[in-house]
Amino acid sequence: MARKSIAVNSFYNMIYRGLNVIFPLVTVTYVSRVILASGVGRVSYAQNIAQYFITLSALGIPNYGVREISRATDLEERSKTFSELFFINGISTLFFSISYYLLIFSCSGFRNDHLLYMVVGSSIILNILNVDWFYQGMEEFRYIALRNFFVKLVSLVLVFVLIKDKGDYVNYALITCLAVGGNNVWNIIHLRRMHIRLEYSNLKIIHHLKPILLLFASAISVELYTLLDTTMIGIMCTNEAVGYYTNSMKLVRILIVFITSISGVLLPKITIYARDNNVEKCSDVVSKVFSIMLLIFLPCEIGLFLLSDDVAVLLFGKSFVAAGVTLRIASLLICTLGFSNLFGTQVLIAFKKEKLLLVTTGLGAISNVVLNMFLIPHFYQNGAAVASVVSETIVTLLSVKFACRYIKLRIDGRYLISLLVSSIALMVVVCVVIINIDNLYLRLMVSTLSGMIVYAYINYAMRNPVFVYFISKINRKN
Repeated sequence: MARKSIAVNSFYNMIYRGLNVIFPLVTVTYVSRVILASGVGRVSYAQNIAQYFITLSALGIPNYGVREISRATDLEERSKTFSELFFINGISTLFFSISYYLLIFSCSGFRNDHLLYMVVGSSIILNILNVDWFYQGMEEFRYIALRNFFVKLVSLVLVFVLIKDKGDYVNYALITCLAVGGNNVWNIIHLRRMHIRLEYSNLKIIHHLKPILLLFASAISVELYTLLDTTMIGIMCTNEAVGYYTNSMKLVRILIVFITSISGVLLPKITIYARDNNVEKCSDVVSKVFSIMLLIFLPCEIGLFLLSDDVAVLLFGKSFVAAGVTLRIASLLICTLGFSNLFGTQVLIAFKKEKLLLVTTGLGAISNVVLNMFLIPHFYQNGAAVASVVSETIVTLLSVKFACRYIKLRIDGRYLISLLVSSIALMVVVCVVIINIDNLYLRLMVSTLSGMIVYAYINYAMRNPVFVYFISKINRKN
């Protein structure tokens, strides 16, 4: 299989991942003003319950599948591996789909919104057709991005057509499920062009189970502290509080998703280097990506932290003014989530260190649950945001520590100094603009533009090696 460049893959993966978050962000900007915080909270809570079953049904296949497909050396081996994992996923999804519907029909807590929970449950059933891991393992990021664009475009049109008043929250949930299902169906149809056919004989399922279950345990740990917060807010607080929290997290994740798309294409590459015991090459790639991500993460985190009140009102409307504090706390997740993905999901899985990944995510889950129990009753959605920041920081620090056992992280001293100076300058400029401009729209525009200019200028003037590298690349093309 011909290997594609990291730059090309990163570009298409950025489009793919960006659309996956831009779609709910754009729609929620419109929907929040129509169905209000209560409606957003009802849908988010239902999706939160369904996501537990989606995670259970997927097992650890999404990450494991990428690694195994990228390791396959010929078409026959790929088809066989694909068939084995597809059948494991199918059996698991069928079991947990039935479990979900038994739960919502037997539990009185779901009776008031039966239709909503039935609709959201379709996303669990559609997981049977989820084979994105195959295309990622094949490094088909161009196909993934283009497919995603067309499906999301149709879905966006449906949002504006079918959601007209606050009673249309079920339509919103249905469209979200159809967007996911459309991608999955398209994937299955496209398999013919990849020359992949389902095989039914001589399949070896057993040898996949141990690594899948290890990654499954890690996935459960991750989902525990990314889903439990919303669940606990829904139980202890109001639908409005769920809406404030989930919208804040969606906005933070759009920034994370764009930047982590750089590292998202690494797993197939690092898997090959790790298989060949090429530690030097692994270290070089991870160090470069880390430097690029930090260069972009820092101004995003600082800017969102300082402008969170204005951003919440601008995107979600005045009914979400209380989400400003939540968004400010959640902005601190930008660096931690991005780097836990790079060092945990990418590096540790590539080196087959699933047990270490399980340790990091397990400790993160435990700390998150404990903190939520103490903080949510007193601080509502803001308490959940603090718990998420603390637990994700624990996960990130452990992931970096474990990953550095297998790679050497190299960071240039000039790079760190220029980042520090430019970040301080960015904070000063944005604060000055906030103090002196009253108009919300003008304040956001001026602070964003002036902050970006100052940050870029100082990094260029101080000859930040990563920034200068990008400028030189642009100049060559021109």
